[in-house]
Amino acid sequence: MGYATTDEQRELAGAVRRMLADAARTAPLPPAWEAVGAGLDGALWKTFAEAGLLGLGVPEERGGSGGGLRELCVVAEEVGAALPRIPFAAAVSAVAVLSSVHNVDNLVEGSAVAVAAWETFPVFPGHRSPLRLSGSTVDGVLGAVPFGLDAEVLVAAVEGRFVRIDLTAAGVRRESVGAFDVIEPAAAVSLSAVPVVELPAADVSARVLTVLAAELVGTGQRALDGAVEYAKQRQQFGRAIGSFQALKHLLADRFVQLDAARLLVEWAASTVDSGVAGLAAARTAVAAASDAADAATRDALQAHGGIGFTWEHPSHVHLKHARARRQLLGSAARQLDAVAEHVFA
Repeated sequence: MGYATTDEQRELAGAVRRMLADAARTAPLPPAWEAVGAGLDGALWKTFAEAGLLGLGVPEERGGSGGGLRELCVVAEEVGAALPRIPFAAAVSAVAVLSSVHNVDNLVEGSAVAVAAWETFPVFPGHRSPLRLSGSTVDGVLGAVPFGLDAEVLVAAVEGRFVRIDLTAAGVRRESVGAFDVIEPAAAVSLSAVPVVELPAADVSARVLTVLAAELVGTGQRALDGAVEYAKQRQQFGRAIGSFQALKHLLADRFVQLDAARLLVEWAASTVDSGVAGLAAARTAVAAASDAADAATRDALQAHGGIGFTWEHPSHVHLKHARARRQLLGSAARQLDAVAEHVFA
């Protein structure tokens, strides 16, 4: 399964899958205890840059690789499945804003890393505005910036507008903070009279939500695939546990739920690529993907029994990632409430 429906998209998915598999040989999932909180996998980020993946969805005249949201979703699903230590979704969110006015050569080439301060983005239910503008400078504290110790550029929403912040500037203080998601390290970022570049309004909400939804489907699918394989091999009472209806039907339900979410993500991506705003479609996709990934990762862990609760098994990593994203995105009910408000406004 997947979003790849053309030969080019299938080739893209296969290439990304191979890159991630190669990287996993040196950076296994789950990470060793001493590697929890480790930062960016620089070698993989460089590989993504050389393959043009960091510029997907950005017009070539702005320094990008072209392509649309569907291509971004192809990559996001593979990233969500493998869960490497790279800020793909956070970087895509930032570049989507920056590329509307800036050439982003240095970002798509991987020589600099830009991430989004998601906690400030209005599209997320729990967003807040801890930053204050004073002329052309900004003050405030951000609690959890994804890969905040590795990034050089930060895109944040401040007082209803997007700004570009140089994280290497004087007045920036960064400190690692504990993160529930063990493969996405975060940092608290304190800003004191830091210069900013104000960016024109850019409606990237649908794009950001759709990429995150695609990533979640990938995470849920990888967890489910592992559970199905385990259910075929694990013997109990002289039979494979997957032959028992209680488990068989549970995993079948998760398959159907993930497939429905995948179709909604594809619909949202196609809607945005066609030039329509697509926010309602993106919210619907994110609601379905969040519920599906949460259920799939939870039931996959349960299907593995005791081994699924050990650190050495990836089940807990999938579950934590899905739960962390759900915390960011809000519940499916909140997303669907926003859709209803839009439809009946």
